[in-house]
Amino acid sequence: MRNLDKVNAAVKSTRSIFIIALIIPIIMGLSGWALADGAVPDIALAQNYLAISGLLICALAVASAAIAYLFKWEWKAKYYGAGFVSFASGSILGIYPILCIVIYGAWPLWARLGFLVLHFFLIVWWCRRFFLIYRDIFTDKKLRDSIYQEEEDAVYYLQQGDKIVIEKTLKFPQFPSNKFVIFFMVAAVLLAPYMRIVSNFVGVPFTQIFLAVSMTPVNLVFLGLATKMWLVFYHYPSKIKLETGKDVYVDMVSKMTKNARDE
Repeated sequence: MRNLDKVNAAVKSTRSIFIIALIIPIIMGLSGWALADGAVPDIALAQNYLAISGLLICALAVASAAIAYLFKWEWKAKYYGAGFVSFASGSILGIYPILCIVIYGAWPLWARLGFLVLHFFLIVWWCRRFFLIYRDIFTDKKLRDSIYQEEEDAVYYLQQGDKIVIEKTLKFPQFPSNKFVIFFMVAAVLLAPYMRIVSNFVGVPFTQIFLAVSMTPVNLVFLGLATKMWLVFYHYPSKIKLETGKDVYVDMVSKMTKNARDE
């Protein structure tokens, strides 16, 4: 068994990663509450279910801190990935404004639903790319062995191997292109001079409209990374466990050994 405390010495422990990562859903949950409340300030909190959901996300993140002390946090993939899956909450700054427009906006129902469906399919398309690329990696023995290295006592997820395969071998873009980001940022900025007209047309404050447009690439970044984390730390480790009976551990530093490459 590798001495992963020594190998991964740059990080104190999986517990510390999990606790630090909880900052994201705490901040984003509060942000979601503020955005939902600001969209319809005349509605009481008890009737604003979107705002309540933001507070629940925040409360759940705070309560989850206790989980860090309920388990023996080893370098198993399921523990290491626990903190990173919370990356999905980083999309709240973009998702909640979209939901504010859909739930509280002045557009006809068909227009609001169309707006929601458009964003939904954009997110599904983006996240599906990660499913497909890792499916291809997992079914290719050479690529799979570059990321998941099996040894006598365990299987090791090689973070550096993953990076090499994704970025150099397959050249898979994990983030939206610069043109994509600039397009949505410019579109949001161009609406600013007409904020009052746009706000009256959409039916929610301009802040929510600006974020719904400008944060679209950010939604994809956080949800795409969360999808990747779920795949490499939960989905495929569970498959490996069924196939080999071995747990998957995280090695943040090592690359695939020469002997393994030659097999």
